[in-house]
Amino acid sequence: MITDGQTMVIDRFHGEHEYLSNFSDHPAEYTEVWFPTAEHAFAAAKTTEPRWVQRIEAAATPGAAKKLGRQLPLRPDWDQIKPTVMAEILRSKFTRDPRLRDLLVSTGDQLLIEGNDWNDDYWGRCLRPGLVTPAGTNMLGRTLMQVRAELRGDPADRWPRVALTGHREHLISPEAHPWVRAELERVAIKLRDQHGTHTASTGLATGADTWWAEAAFAAGLDVWGYQPFPTQSERWTETQQADHTSICERLTRLVLVADHADSRFFGARNQLLLGDAQAVVAVRDPRITRGGTVSALHRYCSGMPVITVDIVHRRTTIAAVYCP
Repeated sequence: MITDGQTMVIDRFHGEHEYLSNFSDHPAEYTEVWFPTAEHAFAAAKTTEPRWVQRIEAAATPGAAKKLGRQLPLRPDWDQIKPTVMAEILRSKFTRDPRLRDLLVSTGDQLLIEGNDWNDDYWGRCLRPGLVTPAGTNMLGRTLMQVRAELRGDPADRWPRVALTGHREHLISPEAHPWVRAELERVAIKLRDQHGTHTASTGLATGADTWWAEAAFAAGLDVWGYQPFPTQSERWTETQQADHTSICERLTRLVLVADHADSRFFGARNQLLLGDAQAVVAVRDPRITRGGTVSALHRYCSGMPVITVDIVHRRTTIAAVYCP
């Protein structure tokens, strides 16, 4: 369930946004061959056998091309190259037609999500048992946003949405609290002024999540909250609950993952929180090698820019590409 902020998100590639779909009636190219749609091109890219490529090229509909793509002999490196292939195909689709290019660029910094009901949680997002918000990797939406930034000429370090993952309050020594809070305030301002950041995203937990939201509000950023379930704060102290309520009241957008408590929903929350961002702030103790923050970084931040706030050595570093 998502409240507020709807105008900042396109979550279905239908109707006026159908041009974002790979099924839209716009040609796309792969290996110097033009196909009727991006879906045709992507299906053909799965194989190296010419006769299958020809059959897909001649398919009457993108649905027929997709079906053939599930039957063909798959190239052995497909899982490794498919994200790169998708980006190449989408670049061809949106650069060939100036009108189409302008449509994509006109979406500004809107979050693009391929919400679907055919259970694709790799390229898009779909509902799963227990969830009230579709979840998934959303690789098609993320690739479209990547191509959009390229077409617009954005610098590589422009990060409109920056999420935080970090330790809860009890895992950060009390004497480090003032430094972490001050550092997050500094980082929020620097992101705003030097990296084009206008939205800060938080998982709404105690400690780093709460301090990040407060720093973002102080910097004048929009704040999006990602809540695993409504009773997230019920066992917290009165002060922590009051801070949580204050933050939730000021959110531009709230994403509620599930309607009841279950530890498995924290993973879905982290996938959505980090998957919707262009960069991540990680508040962490390098001596802690297990737990939610470490898991989130390893599972969802590979290849992303990560700003690490080291609470032990009290230093902040940036990795342009995070490698777990």
